[in-house]
Amino acid sequence: MEVSAPVVGTAQDEAEVQAALRRLAMMIAKHQPSAAVLHAVTEEAARQFEPATAGVIRYERDGRTTLVAESTEGPPAAGWGGRLPAVGLTAAVLHTRRFVSASVGSRFTAAMPVYVDDLMWGLVAVGSGRMLPTDVERRLTELAELVAATVADERRWAELAASRTRLVAASDKIRQRIERDLHEGAQQFVITLVLRLRGVAEIPSLLPEIRAEVEDIAAELLAVFYGVRELARAVHPAILSVGGLYPALRALARRSTVPAVVDVRVHRRLPEPIEVAAYHVAAEALANAAEHGRASGVELNAKDSGDALLVEVRDDGVGGADPTLGSGLIGLRDRTEALGGAFIVVSPPGAGTVVSCRLPVAPVTPGA
Repeated sequence: MEVSAPVVGTAQDEAEVQAALRRLAMMIAKHQPSAAVLHAVTEEAARQFEPATAGVIRYERDGRTTLVAESTEGPPAAGWGGRLPAVGLTAAVLHTRRFVSASVGSRFTAAMPVYVDDLMWGLVAVGSGRMLPTDVERRLTELAELVAATVADERRWAELAASRTRLVAASDKIRQRIERDLHEGAQQFVITLVLRLRGVAEIPSLLPEIRAEVEDIAAELLAVFYGVRELARAVHPAILSVGGLYPALRALARRSTVPAVVDVRVHRRLPEPIEVAAYHVAAEALANAAEHGRASGVELNAKDSGDALLVEVRDDGVGGADPTLGSGLIGLRDRTEALGGAFIVVSPPGAGTVVSCRLPVAPVTPGA
């Protein structure tokens, strides 16, 4: 049974409603967490129809419903909590696919479906001990549109994050393949040539000037071998795949041209994208400390806190690094953020540079 009261808001009331809707729209525009936005929507709904309870309910594929947000004031709404079958008001909206209002005893309720990408996602509902105003449908329509925008925004950001993660994973696979091809192909071929030339140089009857030329060629090829090996390490270090972050970061520090103090507290294997990202952050920061920072010393710290990997490289160089310039730091920021992490560069002029990142990982399971 549809029941409503001939209640008309004043111009001041309408101005307050529109101001509240603008605030909610601004929250969406700023990409604030969807839970916070949806809760704010229910708070606004409860305020508009006070005394009232408001909720945002999502339809599940199994025919049940989930209460995803609820106003803090007012009595609990019967049948709204947890995961419940679509009955009563939620069932009526699901079947009619339009605005529904009803009354049971002294309880008055109304609900408006929420459509996301042309599919019914859920509903916005209010319940009150007083008769609802005549413009309840219009008001709930405005709130339902905000809920739809919030859900759509969250989906877009989730899709973007997933796409970035896939790109990072794909690039890492390509890096691994290039490293393997360099190691098994070019490096092995070059070292074979070096050994053959050294064998030629040991022939007793070889003229001295030819022996010297052969030895020079062998030495130059050996330099090529070392260059290819360093290139393979830069693309994807084999030690990282085999041993994980602990040996890889320590080996990286040993090869640093700037004296490095290392503190690595990572004693388990982490997901490959996390290890690769951490390694490249450390490698880029060490390289920048030597090439641009003119540092005389650097500290490399890595710590597994259980639910996150923390990496920090601190140098005593000239500072002044701009993280918005240069593809290296920008690429590291993109890689870190694609994995749900945070990347920070602090580099005041004359006071050194600190490059740090935080990468979320699965927490340690007790007894595992």
